Amino acid sequence: MQLPPASVMAHWPTPNYIDPLSRGGALLVVNIVFTSLSFLVVCMRIYTRLRITGSVGLDDATIIVSMLFAIAMAVVTSLASAQYGWNRHIWDVPLEWIPTSEKLNMMFQVFFSFASTLTKLSLLWFCRRLLGAGIKGAFRSFNLCLIAAMFVVAAMCITFVCMTIFQCNPVRAFWDLEPSYPYHCLNGNNDVFAASVVNIFTDLLCTVLPMPLIWRLKLPVRQRVAVISIFGVGIVVNVAGAIRTAFVYKSLIASYDSTWVGWPIFLAAAIEINLGLICASAPALRPLVAHFVPRLFQSTRNLASSSLGQSGRTQKLWRSTGLSKDSRSRLSSAQQHASSDGPERVEILRTIEMETWTQSRNSQHEMLPASSKALGLPDHDQKHMESRCDVRVGEDEVRSSGSSSPLEFFTHDSPFEDRGPL
Repeated sequence: MQLPPASVMAHWPTPNYIDPLSRGGALLVVNIVFTSLSFLVVCMRIYTRLRITGSVGLDDATIIVSMLFAIAMAVVTSLASAQYGWNRHIWDVPLEWIPTSEKLNMMFQVFFSFASTLTKLSLLWFCRRLLGAGIKGAFRSFNLCLIAAMFVVAAMCITFVCMTIFQCNPVRAFWDLEPSYPYHCLNGNNDVFAASVVNIFTDLLCTVLPMPLIWRLKLPVRQRVAVISIFGVGIVVNVAGAIRTAFVYKSLIASYDSTWVGWPIFLAAAIEINLGLICASAPALRPLVAHFVPRLFQSTRNLASSSLGQSGRTQKLWRSTGLSKDSRSRLSSAQQHASSDGPERVEILRTIEMETWTQSRNSQHEMLPASSKALGLPDHDQKHMESRCDVRVGEDEVRSSGSSSPLEFFTHDSPFEDRGPL
């Protein structure tokens, strides 16, 4: 590490190591609040994927690792601010603190890069899951754009991390105060500023790119607008990144008082990373909200009911990797009751959700006759058959009805327009 020029240090005030002016503990408070919020949202996301949808994917694993890096970053910045003078003027920082402070600075840059990059990769992979399997159909070009964006984001991260760690040869010259051994260091300040500018671009890319995809989903307009609005909150992440970049320039290039002028960098970084985690996880929480607060999605159920021409109660059910024991038992019971005298008319309401769509294993020829009266059942059995009986089967809702109207709502279609029926 090189100290500022002697001509600059000569104009610095007398150091005050006892009772210096400081920024206080605001950074610790921001780290605790925002990291706790993002941790809660990520935990809710994982619970949703494990217990409700049963569809854990690579994007979930990526967001977990990103959360770990965000926590590590919060610990590093809080420790450096409270114990190593990151909230003081540079002239009030004892020289013996400098080596440890620089080590923490390198750790912060690496943790920030990984947390930011993994969050973006999780979001982009989530968008790929919306497209279903493969890259065929109308979304082929969009899928290729997502893949290209992931490669760009990952390449930028690897490049910046390598430049951060190996900007000095040997590496320890980065934190040693005026090394006595031969060494060579790149201009790390310019590299950090360049990386911050590139990060703004990739943040904006990951915020805007999913919006056309969401808009083309076969969902009610209100729901599409709601999901796009969640992604739109990512604009706040872009603003935080722009503010952080401005302070990077001021602290590393335009000023030698790097600790005091650069303190807002760590504040903006905490907000940027944790809001990114929240925005990347929020769209996956819809099944959780619908599970515990179903009235919020009453309009979706009303739409399904009107499509059937019936006013009966319907339930929103979510995809699972397999049927629960209770679900299999109820399904078996309903099928046995119907098969005693003949086939039962079964209406299958397809739950079309953007992230939980999978191809149905049922085929059209498995649909049975349309009227309970055609079964020749006794009156009491007919009354029983005419009462609505909901049977949950993974993502499908099986409902018995006495109506003789043809099945209109059942579909094998994807929630996208790039695939036909099975």
